[in-house]
Amino acid sequence: MNNFLNKEIKLCLSPVNYLFLFFSTMFIIPSYPVYVNIFYYCLSCFFIFNNAELNKDIAYSMILPITKKQIVKSRCILVFTYELVGILLTIPFAILNRKFFPEGNNAGVDVNLAAYGLILIPLSVFNLIFFTMFYKKAEKPGVPFFIASAGFWLCYFILEFPVWIKGILNLEFINQLDSVDFYPAVHLPVLGCGIVVFILSWIITYSVSAKRFEKADL
Repeated sequence: MNNFLNKEIKLCLSPVNYLFLFFSTMFIIPSYPVYVNIFYYCLSCFFIFNNAELNKDIAYSMILPITKKQIVKSRCILVFTYELVGILLTIPFAILNRKFFPEGNNAGVDVNLAAYGLILIPLSVFNLIFFTMFYKKAEKPGVPFFIASAGFWLCYFILEFPVWIKGILNLEFINQLDSVDFYPAVHLPVLGCGIVVFILSWIITYSVSAKRFEKADL
C-alpha cells in the first residue's frame, strides 16, 4: 500500500494542488467567509482526479497486482491527508485573524473552534457525493464535481443562514456560536460533531465508492 500511495502522489498530485495549500492563508482575511478557503480543497480534489485521468491512472492501476478496493482506498487516503494538512495549515492564520481583528467576522461565522467543526460538514458532503458518483462509472470527474459542489454550497447556506439572521432570531446558542469569545459548552460540541461527521463520512465514502467501483465496467 505504501508503494501505491507513492504512485498516487507522483501521478495524481500536480503543482496546482501544492499551490492551493497556500490558500490556507485566507483565514487571516478580515470579514471573509471561512468556507471559501475550504472549497479550494474541493477544487483541488477535482484537479487530483483530473490529473489522474490525464495520466491514465486507472488503466495503469488496473494492471498492477492490487484490487479495485485498494485503488479506491489509496485515493481516499490521499485526499483525506491532503484536506487534513490544508485544514491544519489554516490554524496559525486563524489565530492571527483573532489577534488582528478582535471585532469578529462580518461575513459569516466568526473564526473560532465551532467554525472548524462547521466547515468540516460541507467538506464531508462534497467528498461523499464526489467519490461515490465518480467511482460508479470511473469516467470523467467533471459532472460529479459540479453536483458535489452544489451539495457543498447548499450545506454552506444551511449552516450560515442562522448566523446571517442571528439578530432576528436572537437565540443564545447562535449568538455564542458566532462569537469571538470562547464558549466551551457550544464551541467544543460543534467542533466534536464536525470531526465525527468528517471521519464517519470518509468511512462511508470509501465503503460505497469501493463497492461501486467493483461493479464498474471498465
